Formats: sequence, structure tokens, C-alpha cells
Amino acid sequence: MREELDKKLVEDFPLLYADRYGDMRETCMVFGFPGNGWEPIIRRLSEKLERLLADWIRDNPDKDDQHPRAAQVKEKFGTLRFYMASSLPGMDKAIAIAEAESEVTCEYCGKPGEIRVGGWLKTLCDECAEHRYKPEWREECGV
Repeated sequence: MREELDKKLVEDFPLLYADRYGDMRETCMVFGFPGNGWEPIIRRLSEKLERLLADWIRDNPDKDDQHPRAAQVKEKFGTLRFYMASSLPGMDKAIAIAEAESEVTCEYCGKPGEIRVGGWLKTLCDECAEHRYKPEWREECGV
């Protein structure tokens, strides 16, 4: 994901991504987020999760530093994978919905897509699938 999109997610959802710049021996969040096209999916999910976290902290002020956090956000087998270090009620369902949405959304540009084979499995639109292995195109679209 482009650096500015990555930074904006971390800025907008500080509870959820509290470990984004943590120690790689303790969190996989240091590796960032998958492709630009999934940023809207990740953003919508993050809004839901951040609200749940804020409510939990409000109800458990003495445990603020122990709130659940994102542990890893990545692409695997062509779809989004979103892992929490621990979970609150409602989180698993919201994550499952976002992961399912990624299965029909181009990871690179966000247009409607499908899982493509050829090396790694990737969910891509027709155009991105056509240009997938061209370095100049990958650089242009920020992949």
C-alpha cells in the first residue's frame, strides 16, 4: 500500500493500529498493509473495529493499555487476511465480511475483480491481471 494511505490508516485508527511501528519480534503489523485497492475495505473494517475498541476502553479504563490490537493485515491465497492479537464480540463477523469483500475486489486498483492464478493467487480486475507482470505498470500503480 502506498505510504500515504498506510500512514492515514494508522493516524485515523490509533487504537487498532497501535503496534504498526512496533517491534517485529512482537507484531507483524510492522510489515504494513496489502494493496491500494483494498484500502477502502480495510478503512470500513477499521472504522467498525475502532468503535468497538473505544467502547471497550470506555468500559474498562483501568485496562486501556491492554486493549486488543491488529496483529497482521495481509493478502493470502488472493484474499485479505486480518488478524487481531485478541478479539471482542462483533469483531470476527466484521472481519469475515471484509475478507469476503476482498475476494471480488481488485487488490491493486479496487475495481471488481476475481481470483487469478499464475504464480501467486491474486484478486485482480481484467486490466490489472493483464499488466500484472510488467514492472513499469506495477511501479505506476504503486504495487
